[in-house]
Amino acid sequence: MVPFINIHTHKPDTEHLSILNTVFDGIWPENKYYSCGIHPWDIDKTVIEQKFEILKKYCEQNKLLAVGEIGLDLVIQISVEFQKEVFIKQLEIAEKYNLPVIIHCVKAWSDILSIKKNGKHSAPWIFHGYTGNLQTANQLINAGCFLSFGAKLLTNQKVQDTFKQIPIDNIFLETDDSDIKIEEIYQKAAELYDICIDELKSNLYQNFITIFGEQCTKNG
Repeated sequence: MVPFINIHTHKPDTEHLSILNTVFDGIWPENKYYSCGIHPWDIDKTVIEQKFEILKKYCEQNKLLAVGEIGLDLVIQISVEFQKEVFIKQLEIAEKYNLPVIIHCVKAWSDILSIKKNGKHSAPWIFHGYTGNLQTANQLINAGCFLSFGAKLLTNQKVQDTFKQIPIDNIFLETDDSDIKIEEIYQKAAELYDICIDELKSNLYQNFITIFGEQCTKNG
């Protein structure tokens, strides 16, 4: 049976195929999929090199399905240039270990698109919790990126309007840190696309295989 896929969550999900965003030196139960990275909110110059080394160790030990969430946030007080340095370094780690990245972006679309355009980044990029406009969505899709939608898809009209115009081959769904069940988000997404949930599940399953490979669906 085709599973529900929760591409990004901060809460353990034992029912579905999910990627749990874990913290450095966290607990790693068996037979689960994880992402880990230095979130822009958590950048600390005093330990940054140490965290880079831990992240590389996780990649070498095959603990991660993706690097993330990483990215840029222009609302916080941390220097944008330093955020870029940390972001690019993690992109390089992801490239080295052939891992997709899960990206956090707040008001930094042009900066991230510039990094994508000017760098050698072959690993897939997934923008989690997408709430941007359709123009930006199309720019990201044209750059080969995927967009993941979460709880705001249930209530935000602008997000819904954007979502309906995005190709189904470029989306994922997520719960992030909310208590909403992934089934609710699938139900709303199916309504917006005017398709049945089974068709939506099949499409997102194919998207998952495209990025992570079919072997990843065996024990998630």
